[in-house]
Amino acid sequence: MRNHFDNHRGHHLLVAKSDTQSAQTVMAEAGALFDVTYQPAGFVDASGDLCTPRAQDGKYTGKPLNKYVVRPDTNKILGLHSYAYPEWEGYSLIADMAETMFPNSATSCTLFGGGEKVALTQDLIDPVEIGPDDVIQPQICWLSSLNGSWSTAVYDLNYRLFCQNQLISETPLIKVKHSKNHDALLEMRINILEGARRRAGTFSTMAKIMRDQEFADAQFEHLVSVLLPIDHKEMTERMVDLRLTSQGACRSAWKEERQEWGPGNKWMAYNAVQGAEQHRLIGRNRKGHHSKVRALELNLNGKAPLAKRAMDLLHVQ
Repeated sequence: MRNHFDNHRGHHLLVAKSDTQSAQTVMAEAGALFDVTYQPAGFVDASGDLCTPRAQDGKYTGKPLNKYVVRPDTNKILGLHSYAYPEWEGYSLIADMAETMFPNSATSCTLFGGGEKVALTQDLIDPVEIGPDDVIQPQICWLSSLNGSWSTAVYDLNYRLFCQNQLISETPLIKVKHSKNHDALLEMRINILEGARRRAGTFSTMAKIMRDQEFADAQFEHLVSVLLPIDHKEMTERMVDLRLTSQGACRSAWKEERQEWGPGNKWMAYNAVQGAEQHRLIGRNRKGHHSKVRALELNLNGKAPLAKRAMDLLHVQ
């Protein structure tokens, strides 16, 4: 499947495809439809024997106290859970549910680590034009995990085609813990679709209002200084250097926005900060290398504070 945006500025997280396919196809291409097994967790005692602690009472009497989630094709341990944790057969459930709800609308799948977590996106409604050639594509993003770090959840997000910013909602449309009722509770098609449509409408209205509000270079400089202040008395030299790098990333993103769209506005200012944070600031390791998957993971975990703060400040200016 051709990646429609592969050469567009080189910064995307979830991979946008040139068309949509079934959830099963997209997840299979990403290697996400693997089997899992559940194996008793134990330890080697002082005598060198393998010891498997077991429940001493209740309905789980005799069952191992803990169990590993194991991926048999790689023998990788993906999670460790108590004996009461419900067992389910990998991510095929997510593929089947997403496809049943919204057929042939999947666009991308990202697998984290060795398969501990997964994200699947689907296009649900038509793209929204914010301005001439500035288009956002409302999507939903399914999240789930085998290590228990993510509940199964569906988020709405808006994908901006120009810079490929993914504007992810802070709160999910639905969120279901891994429990006995996990499968049944996922059957909420109307709630998901209506929630996504409602939020997409609200977001596009807000974006159009921001687009019509002028925002000068000096105002953007002030925004950056408030978002990323520098206090030479309180900050170490390294902290100052890192802060200057972050400020520079925002300025570079603002310059790209201005070069593409002309006179500044608040919508451009927000996307400059959000894009700098998503594509340049978060997801870097100590060697300075940027991981798109790591950046996506932090974004989904709510650890991208600059964009939210920028939105709050732009609303009050």
